[in-house]
Amino acid sequence: PVGYPFKGNDFAREMADVFSCHTVPPMDTESHRRILSSYGPNVSHETIDILIDIWDDLRETHQKGMLSYPFSVRESVAVVKHLNEFPDDGIDIALENVIAFDRLDSALLKQLNSIVSNYGVRLTSEKSSSHKLVGSEGGISTPKTITAYPKHGKIDPDNAPHVGGNTWAGGTGGSDTAGLGGRGGPYRLDAGHPVHQISDEMKAEVSEEAKRMAQKMAQKALDQKLKELKLGREEWDRYDSVRERVAAQIQQLQVHLKDIKRRKEERVWLRRQANGELDDARLVDAVAGEKDVFKRRGLATESNNTSLAMEPMPVKLVVDVSASMYRFNSYDGRLQRLLEACVMIMDALHNDNRFVLEIVGHNGTSAVIPLVDKESPLDAANQLRVLETMVAHTQYTYAGDRTLEAIESATNSAKNGDLILVITDANLNRYRIEAEEVSELISTNNRGIKDVHTHLILIGSIGEEANELAQKIPNGRAQVCLDSSDLPIIIKNIVANAAK
Repeated sequence: PVGYPFKGNDFAREMADVFSCHTVPPMDTESHRRILSSYGPNVSHETIDILIDIWDDLRETHQKGMLSYPFSVRESVAVVKHLNEFPDDGIDIALENVIAFDRLDSALLKQLNSIVSNYGVRLTSEKSSSHKLVGSEGGISTPKTITAYPKHGKIDPDNAPHVGGNTWAGGTGGSDTAGLGGRGGPYRLDAGHPVHQISDEMKAEVSEEAKRMAQKMAQKALDQKLKELKLGREEWDRYDSVRERVAAQIQQLQVHLKDIKRRKEERVWLRRQANGELDDARLVDAVAGEKDVFKRRGLATESNNTSLAMEPMPVKLVVDVSASMYRFNSYDGRLQRLLEACVMIMDALHNDNRFVLEIVGHNGTSAVIPLVDKESPLDAANQLRVLETMVAHTQYTYAGDRTLEAIESATNSAKNGDLILVITDANLNRYRIEAEEVSELISTNNRGIKDVHTHLILIGSIGEEANELAQKIPNGRAQVCLDSSDLPIIIKNIVANAAK
């Protein structure tokens, strides 16, 4: 196959017009069984059936774009030959012998283990890891007190759940204190309890004076939090826990993007040359006396065509750091998924000179919040600061939505060939934002640039809102991603299309 880890040209693209091409489908199960039996006459039928099932899963995983290396019949034959020669070794040892060249790739081994473990096979011991559990919704709340003035609230040393009151920080469905689901508090604070939600009518009872005080407290807390963002052990552990959850996806994304790099090394038709074969597409120019009417085979990097030489691609992430990301994280883990997506992209593009990354945020306070500029280093320390800054904005910002302004700002400042990834939840109905408004900004822009690639990735949804929005965005410019494991193939496809 064309693509990483194999070099080569896309045969169909280069020569399909001069050959009669036929596609050979993957080997069927019975043919696979006969071949393995012929190479392993002493291997039991049960073992051969297990290997066939494992290889079917490997092939399916590769076709979905989640596994970079296309494990073929050749490797399964090698496993059977090993078992035929050393019957006491077992499938695990035989498999490890075949994939020994990838032994040091922990992400790939973990991925392979997730497949073969379904058949009672284990390739390597993996340390257990803990994952942050997403909370739950606790229902409707009626506050026990009237609304007064905002405050942080007392700290409960036992972290007991508090619902409907106005005393404790981290409570839900109450009044005036930092918490979730309530009213009048200065900012959000998630203590890990089910969230009880009050009605919009009760929220409207908060006075304008109390709202102004809450905004001032939130801004002061945000400023203080941003000053505190230094690399301590606790912060590093938080960063490492996020990265560990997507380590396999980072490796997958890097491998997927390697395939794009191969295009620079392909031999292509170089046109507008002074020597070579006469270019049929320039016969009229030849008759008119033009000299550069020839074509010849050569490396893409030899071309004067910048699309072939692949200039560094500007990639701008427009990320949602609004209040809803923090508020509904306990509902569906959308903030956690946003952080994982940003770590995945920052780490995968780290030290990759084919891309220039920029990240801006938006929330109810501002449509443009600079997070990463084109000169920012993407080492672990700066990645951590970006994540903590994003969390701080979601926690302390005032409610509201600037999605449309953020997309418009990104497209207005974009240049020809830029790629814009808008990563957000689908909490638009709450702010009376119509899907058609988003679709118009995603599909076109008011500067008349035709080659700006803007895509919407929806990582959160209340009900079917995300799917309904994605269906209304034309040309496949919107994707719903409610599982971080799906993100590498989504981004790979978007980048590959933009690089054409």
